[in-house]
Amino acid sequence: MFHHSTFFMLHRYFVIMLALAAVLLGVQLPNFITQYQQRLDAQLTEAMVYYKEYQRIADTYLNGDMNALIKMHEQSDNPVFKEEATPIRELIRRVDLYRHEQQQLSQGYLKQIWFIATAANPEMRDNTWRMYSFNVPLTRQAVFTGIIAALVAVLAFDGCWGGCKLAYRRWARRREKRHLHRHSR
Repeated sequence: MFHHSTFFMLHRYFVIMLALAAVLLGVQLPNFITQYQQRLDAQLTEAMVYYKEYQRIADTYLNGDMNALIKMHEQSDNPVFKEEATPIRELIRRVDLYRHEQQQLSQGYLKQIWFIATAANPEMRDNTWRMYSFNVPLTRQAVFTGIIAALVAVLAFDGCWGGCKLAYRRWARRREKRHLHRHSR
């Protein structure tokens, strides 16, 4: 059987390991955001290659109106041009989406976290996670996030542990009272 001090020591070691694991996971969050931003920048750069060409055509012939360019393609008698309207519309939608995401990711760190967690492009977020490269960046944000993650993990664990101990003590007291009550009759 474990001695009380041995149990306490093992409990503390576990808490330290939990805190270290939380730090290592916490420092990954800014790294994930950076990798997401890099993927977003690459997607936007690629889309802009084609977008700029269509924008040049719209600027030359339609006063820069990309919707007029799409409408012209849709109303064309040529089936090739008519079908081209859909990919042009999708390209414009993607460029607008990527620009919006870049704008969201240019805000403060906490807003970036919230955006990635709640509103980022799910496909790009999944691809970023699938291709994610773990490392331990020592930026201010990474250290801050790691410390906060460790604090939250330790407080949650200690809170749960304390709650379990309290529940066990109450249960043991009730059991003891029932036992004493039975034997006092």
